[in-house]
Amino acid sequence: MAKGNQAAMVPVLGELLSDTFVLYVKTLNFHWNVVGPTFQMLHELFQKQYEELAEAIDTIAEQVRMLGATPPHTMRQFLDHATLVEAEGTRPAAQMVEELASDHERLIGRLRNAITQSQKAVDEATADLLIDRLRVHDKFAWMLRSHRG
Repeated sequence: MAKGNQAAMVPVLGELLSDTFVLYVKTLNFHWNVVGPTFQMLHELFQKQYEELAEAIDTIAEQVRMLGATPPHTMRQFLDHATLVEAEGTRPAAQMVEELASDHERLIGRLRNAITQSQKAVDEATADLLIDRLRVHDKFAWMLRSHRG
């Protein structure tokens, strides 16, 4: 069971888990539906990213469990707790790249705040997980921004 201030990290992790799940589904959607001259390159990039996000979902959920709580685990809960929005319909490849880059950048800002919270809560394990997630989202945002030209 989480002790003291560590319990404050449960909702933060639940929101991160929900955002990661929404981003996973959006990235998978774009992987399936990208078309155009950059198809092959983006198809592979999106696949690499959604596969990493799938692993992150499990890692974040397990951290919530280690803190003694139950993570969001239904589609409704993910959508209710997420700050990112789903992508309905299809769109041009350039817009897919922009949306994903923007989502990663939004998560970067949220992660920086969450890292500070976890350090104040003296929850080093959660801080370590969040720092790892920050590193991944920084890299993915950079990769996507590089497609802008």
